[in-house]
Amino acid sequence: MFAVGLAVALIAGACGGGGKSGESARGVVPTTVADEGTPVDGGSINVGLEAESAGWQPCVDSHSEAGTMVMMAIYDPLMSRTATGKIEPFLAQSLTPNADLTQWTLKLRPNVKFADGTPLNASVLKDNFDNGIKAPTSRCASAAKPITEMKVVDDLTVTYVLSGPFGPFPDLLVLDMGMPWSPQNAQKWGKDVSAHPVGTGPFMFDSWERDSKLIVKKNPNYWRKGFPHLDQVTFRPIPDEDARLASLKTGELDISHTLRQEFVKQARDAGDSIKRYEFIGNNTGSTIFNVASPPVDDVRIRKAFAYSLNQDALVQVLGGAGISPTATQYFSKDSPWYSAKVAAAWPTNDPAKGKELVQSYMNDPKRSDGKKVGDPVTFQYNCPPDPSLIALAQAYQEQAKAVGLQLDLKQVEQATHINNAVGSPPYTTANFQAACWRLGGQADPDAILFNSFSDPNGNAANVTNFSTPELQQALKAGRESADFKTRYDAYEKVMSIFADQVPATYTGYTATAALTQPKVRGLLTWTLPDGAKGTGVEQSVVLMWNVWLAK
Repeated sequence: MFAVGLAVALIAGACGGGGKSGESARGVVPTTVADEGTPVDGGSINVGLEAESAGWQPCVDSHSEAGTMVMMAIYDPLMSRTATGKIEPFLAQSLTPNADLTQWTLKLRPNVKFADGTPLNASVLKDNFDNGIKAPTSRCASAAKPITEMKVVDDLTVTYVLSGPFGPFPDLLVLDMGMPWSPQNAQKWGKDVSAHPVGTGPFMFDSWERDSKLIVKKNPNYWRKGFPHLDQVTFRPIPDEDARLASLKTGELDISHTLRQEFVKQARDAGDSIKRYEFIGNNTGSTIFNVASPPVDDVRIRKAFAYSLNQDALVQVLGGAGISPTATQYFSKDSPWYSAKVAAAWPTNDPAKGKELVQSYMNDPKRSDGKKVGDPVTFQYNCPPDPSLIALAQAYQEQAKAVGLQLDLKQVEQATHINNAVGSPPYTTANFQAACWRLGGQADPDAILFNSFSDPNGNAANVTNFSTPELQQALKAGRESADFKTRYDAYEKVMSIFADQVPATYTGYTATAALTQPKVRGLLTWTLPDGAKGTGVEQSVVLMWNVWLAK
């Protein structure tokens, strides 16, 4: 299940979020950091990732949490989120709105260079914007739609001109859309740039053997003096959770991660031989529907599927019993955006109601799948070939039988799984009917919801293809205000529409964890350039520039 939202980079990941770092309910579990000592420079580490990514170019390639870990080693963001949830400058020196929130002026830090020696300046941002972010085939194009123009003010300053008020605009610059890349490098490699990334980040891309390893080496000219500490990081995609955890236990890996509750528990059972950095927030396991594909284009079938689900049993299949609370919306109970009204409206387990809806569809002479009245209702269900996800898909299949739905299970490798949902330019179609996925994240609700569910025409992030005028009105209201109550009401409306129309269902809020050898340090102690405390390890994403090895 993937964290949907292209501005959040389709920080999409297979299957299954905010809070202040350090809170046991929504952030990193208490871990002693005071005794870590003084960082030591040097050394190399091996990092096990849950999946491979298709490529490494911002706004061209989509990424799971695994891919985001690599991206954050090669690229720096213009803005970053602090432990308190505030968005503050990173590569930027400042970001300032005008009075009506229709223009945002960004000033870059001076003397920053890309790994290929190209200076980072306003002209680079303009080139990235015109030839990358706003390109018709860009995966960021939908998120960037509100930006009508980028004006160069001076060598280090640009102004984003928006089509209307946009209060949560800074959140767009935290990930892909805010990750500058070298125009010279993009021109040099053309369509092959995804395999030859160049950013301003702490590490420089060295080599990539697809499905085997990707190596980055220390950027000796990194603009943040004293970083990174490590000389080299080797990222190894190991989709099999058992194999990845075993490799960590034997010392073949120094860092690993998991977005599976079952393996969070296994890591706990390993005791002190593994350090754990756990996180639960606004990220939930899910099934998404392609509402353009019969029979799941019919709300009766989607809602019947929801009524078939025993969420507690599904969470148990995923190994999350006692770890992951069941979900009824994108926001956990610890989130300021959570709605009790939406929780009460969500169609929880009721097979009798589900059967009624399936029978209604089966007996409809105008049923959308074109089959005869009384014919069984069947649709394909896709999931990556991870053992825990295979078991999850089988549980979905068994539960759906109780309401009269037949699921045809199909295993799809994760990179293909993402691309099937995203579709091909102009992003108006998708190659799936139903799929295990991951929804939500720690970003502002606008970044998660507007960019994921705005008009599906040309929107790569709207993997469900779901859209209604009422939904668009609520998303617009949430975007155009800076008032919390106004925005809360808008997102409660969005969640209420989802409870009624069911473009996706939920399992439980995903427990994630970064796992390390005891000698690995620095995961929780990173700060932004101006000193604000960072978010630690959100959704198992480790920022490599602050990592170091104790001797």
